[in-house]
Amino acid sequence: MGKQLLHFIVYSNLFIAACAFILTLETFVLFGLPSSLNWYLLLIFLSTVFVYSLHYFEKSKKEKTDHRLEWCRKNKKLLLAIIVLSFILITGGVAWHYQMIFIKDGHFNYSNLAWFIVIPLLALAYSYPLTPWNKKSLRQIGWLKMASLSFIWSFTTVVLPVLMLPGSSYTKMNDSNLLILFFHRFIFIASLGFLFNINDYEEDKKDGIKTIAVLLGPEKSLQRGKWIVLFLNIAMSLLLWYSFDLRSFALISAMLIPVIFLFVVYQTFSFQKDEASFVIRHDGLMILKALLLIFAVLTLSS
Repeated sequence: MGKQLLHFIVYSNLFIAACAFILTLETFVLFGLPSSLNWYLLLIFLSTVFVYSLHYFEKSKKEKTDHRLEWCRKNKKLLLAIIVLSFILITGGVAWHYQMIFIKDGHFNYSNLAWFIVIPLLALAYSYPLTPWNKKSLRQIGWLKMASLSFIWSFTTVVLPVLMLPGSSYTKMNDSNLLILFFHRFIFIASLGFLFNINDYEEDKKDGIKTIAVLLGPEKSLQRGKWIVLFLNIAMSLLLWYSFDLRSFALISAMLIPVIFLFVVYQTFSFQKDEASFVIRHDGLMILKALLLIFAVLTLSS
C-alpha cells in the first residue's frame, strides 16, 4: 500500500509539481512578493503537473519500458484525466487573472504575452520537436537536455512571478538580486539534472543522445561532477547570502546544508530502476533547500 501510494504521488507528477511550488514560494519569501500574486503558486503547480504528465503520457506510447512507463500504461485513463483537468484549470486561471498578467499600468503588456508563449513552447519543445526541419526535441540534443530544463525551471520559479508585479512595484526590484537568484536556482537544478542524466546513461547512449554523462561515462561524471557542483553551489550560496544581506549564521546554514546533502548524494550515487525512490531522494532536495531558507528567513523576520 505504501509503495503504491509513493508511485502515485511521483508518477502522477504531484511530487515534482510540489517541488516547483515550494521553490517558487522561496522566491516569494526572498523578494517579499505580495499575497495578491499567490495565484501564481497554483499556476506553477498545475503547469508542472500538465507538462510532466503530457511528457510521460506520450512517452508511454513508445516501446521503451521501465517502472514509471509501466505505471503510466496501467493508469492511462487516470493520467489522461490529470492532463485534461490541469489544462482546464491552467486556462481558467490565466483567463481569470488576465488583467494582472497582460495589463500593466493601463497598457497591454506585450513582454508578458511573449513569455507566456515562449515558456510553454520551450517546455513542450523539451519533449517534442516543434519545427519541421528538426526532428529532435531539446532533450535529444545532448548539451541542451540539462541546460534547457534548468533554464525553464529557474525562469518560471524565479523571474516569471516577479514579472507579474505591477509596474510601480517591479521598478523597485533589484535586478542584480533577481539575476543572482536565477543563477543560484539554475546551478542547483542543473546539479540535480546531471544526476538524472547519469541515471539515464544507458537509455541516452542507446538513443545517441550525447550528454556529458554519455561522453565521460558515469564514473568520471560523478568523480568530476561532485567537486564542480560543490564549488559552484557554495559560490552561488555565498553570493546570494551577501547580495540579499542575509548575513546571519542561520541563513548561511540554511543555504549550505542542501549543498552538503547534494555532495553526499553524488558520493553515494547508485543506479536505480525504480524511479519513484530516485525522484524522492534527489528531487526532494529542492523541497529541503527551499523550506530551510524559507524557515530561516521567516524566523529572523518575526
